[in-house]
Parts: sequence; structure tokens; C-alpha cells
Amino acid sequence: MPQLSAQEIERRTRRARSGRPWYRLQARVFAEETHCWICHKPVDQTLPGTTHPMGRTVDHVHALWLGGDPLDRTNCRLAHRRCNTARNNQVRAAKRPRPSFTVDAAIL
Repeated sequence: MPQLSAQEIERRTRRARSGRPWYRLQARVFAEETHCWICHKPVDQTLPGTTHPMGRTVDHVHALWLGGDPLDRTNCRLAHRRCNTARNNQVRAAKRPRPSFTVDAAIL
């Protein structure tokens, strides 16, 4: 998979969360799904999704910053805000390079 530039990631993110196509896709996901695809528990769709941790959100299965299609229905699933955030943090941490330290055994 090709590495995306910072400008391409920004463009995809902006495109993914604005405009009529996004709102239609979001409404479709909310209407078709009832359970969080991450924790498999029911999502209370009456909670405010922008503020409540258990509120509804649309999660991109294949992250946008990894090249996922922002408006593809097969890439979007219903999730709790808390589950969505935790999953994204885990994926980002796994992709982050980890420093490695070596010690010369002769000096021990």
C-alpha cells in the first residue's frame, strides 16, 4: 500500500466528514446497524454522538490515514465513540516506530 502524503490525508479526512454524501452515508449506517462492530454491544442512538462516550459514530474499518475510502459503505460501520477512539489509538500506536536501544555487552 502506498504511503499517503500529509496533504492527501488531510484532503481525505475533510472529504470524509463533510457534505451531503457523508451525511447520507452516516444516516444509512445509523439506520442499518444497531450494534457496535468493535465491542458487539447495542448502541443507544438517542445519545449525543459528539459528546457522550457511548454515543453513536461511524467508524472507518480501514482508516483514512492508511488509505481507506471515506465514502465506501463497506468501509463504514457503527461504533461507540469510546470504542472508535480506543481502536484508532491502538492502530496508530502499532504503526508508530519504536526506538530500539542496544548495549554493548563488553561494558557490562
